[in-house]
Amino acid sequence: MSRSPVARRTLLAAAVAAPFVAVRGRARAAALEHVDLLIDWKPAPTYAGFYVALETGAFERRGLDVQIHEGHGASVSAEMIATGKEYWIGSSSAAATAIGRSQGLPIRSLAVYYRRTPTVIYSRAADRIDSPRDLYGKKIGLVAGSITVDEYRGLLAANKIDRSKITELSADWDAKALLDRRVDALLDYEEITPAELTAQGHRIATLRFSDFGVRIYSLNLIVSEKAWYTPARQETARKIVEALAEGYLFVREHPAEAAVIFCKVFPDLSPRYVELSMAIVARQLALPIGSQTRLGWEDTLKVLSSLGLLARAVGAEEVAIYD
Repeated sequence: MSRSPVARRTLLAAAVAAPFVAVRGRARAAALEHVDLLIDWKPAPTYAGFYVALETGAFERRGLDVQIHEGHGASVSAEMIATGKEYWIGSSSAAATAIGRSQGLPIRSLAVYYRRTPTVIYSRAADRIDSPRDLYGKKIGLVAGSITVDEYRGLLAANKIDRSKITELSADWDAKALLDRRVDALLDYEEITPAELTAQGHRIATLRFSDFGVRIYSLNLIVSEKAWYTPARQETARKIVEALAEGYLFVREHPAEAAVIFCKVFPDLSPRYVELSMAIVARQLALPIGSQTRLGWEDTLKVLSSLGLLARAVGAEEVAIYD
């Protein structure tokens, strides 16, 4: 059956438009600047601001095509960004940033998202580990090489706790040792394993380091100095700072909606866990999002120096960029 002139014109228009739309789509993608952005650990609500910024178009609106890559720890992240080979910008912990800087790594902090450390000692609620002195006579699991162990040392020092009266055992990141009662307590960020256990119905108590004298910055955004001193890269870095501020502000103001977005990106995670964790993350975020101060860095450096973690004295001006 022959087609009418109108039908033929419609088909012809569609045939012409289809490649035009494809070309326009490719041109639009080509116009975006690609950036590989490193986070220092596996995807968790801790990094929700990164993924919310990605999913809500905060990067794209600034002309960026961002791909987020998971890392293998804050210290590794700092080292990789310092070399600038695979990644020149990404997240780390403030402690790893300062320690790396003292060791000569050419990195600087652009923004701090957690102005208080989210590290906690978590335990079974029935064991009542509510203050550092409750650790006496207890068994605590420590993950070798983790910056949380250094923060734990800072907690003991700040509260004049005799470390010899605590039994310290090697542990993994999971909570198996606690659930099997091989240890009485473990360390982690409050919004990760403690929130996960709570979501599963376990009665968990958390002792926040920030409530007991550990004044130290935590999650931050760092940049390779070489990249920062390149005008084009500096402009890109500023756009990333803006986009992440938008993403984390959304998390702070709309944690439930942020949890829904995060669950869509990571559907294998328990929605209940993500919801609980996101609420904790939202409480960690202070306004203005990403702000860092000389005083905040001085406090952080003072703690790290007192623990003998800095290879040399480092000043707040060396470790961060203030706008």
